[in-house]
Amino acid sequence: MISKDKKILITWGNWFIWANLVRKLVELWYTNVFLILRETSNLWRINDVINKIHIKYWTLTDKNSVEQIINEVKPEVIYHLAAAWAYIWRDGKWVNDLFTTNILWTINLLNACKEIWFENFVNTWSSSEYWIKDHPINENELLEPNNEYWISKASATMYCSYIWKKFQLPIYTFRIFSAFWPYEDKSRLIPSLMLKYINNESPNLSNPNSVRDYIFVDDIINYYLNIDQINWNFWEIFNLANWKQHTIWEMVDMVKKIANSNKEPNYGTTSIKQDEPKIWEANMSKTKANFNVSTISVESGLKVTFDWFVNNKHLYD
Repeated sequence: MISKDKKILITWGNWFIWANLVRKLVELWYTNVFLILRETSNLWRINDVINKIHIKYWTLTDKNSVEQIINEVKPEVIYHLAAAWAYIWRDGKWVNDLFTTNILWTINLLNACKEIWFENFVNTWSSSEYWIKDHPINENELLEPNNEYWISKASATMYCSYIWKKFQLPIYTFRIFSAFWPYEDKSRLIPSLMLKYINNESPNLSNPNSVRDYIFVDDIINYYLNIDQINWNFWEIFNLANWKQHTIWEMVDMVKKIANSNKEPNYGTTSIKQDEPKIWEANMSKTKANFNVSTISVESGLKVTFDWFVNNKHLYD
């Protein structure tokens, strides 16, 4: 695990998964944690810990500002998490913001970091860069992104590869499959299921046979905190998943049992936004070979998440 005296810089640590990473660092008594946030950032996920971290309100669009903050902080470990999320690409008027956030920000941050000494730079992207394959996906697969959102993510990964090849720097990319976690947005599958069953209601869902490879947030965080296990094997891409896909039907069944509910979901009542693959599963061979990180089952992660939602349902009212 990375030493607690390291300076850790995180971009957008208030969002989704990343708030859990920030909270874990605070819980483990890391005291040199710096967050780059926008002035308009919503801090509801980390409000109770912001007095234990260092927040820098800055934009990554201006390369001079980025260079200034990197020279000021001199981070040793960088977790680049800032991204424009999937909903943006569905509205064509936001396409420029999409590419600015996902590509230009990565370029500016990485260019600034390469001018200082650092131990690890972790670029964070998505399994969506691969798109549909007919087998468990490994990190050497051809990328076939099929919309602007995924193209922007793949482009940022390629830039990281370019900088590594040119300067031989310890830069890594984590491709996360389908994560679930406390503090997740209520519009996503797992929170929507849990909130419905907590309220003794039937969820409205699309295709019960849609598949994803789900991974619990604590497992993801363990990989981030153990990035030092890579031992200077520069430029690698690692899949983060559970190495087993589950259908929506299977996920619903597990949540129903945890909630002790007999409410059946209403399938076919919401639209399907994209073509659904028959296989969406990670090949985790390379990740397992490089990391000695313990993980838990999807069902165990769902139980932890459900208990959290029971105790924190008020945050979503």
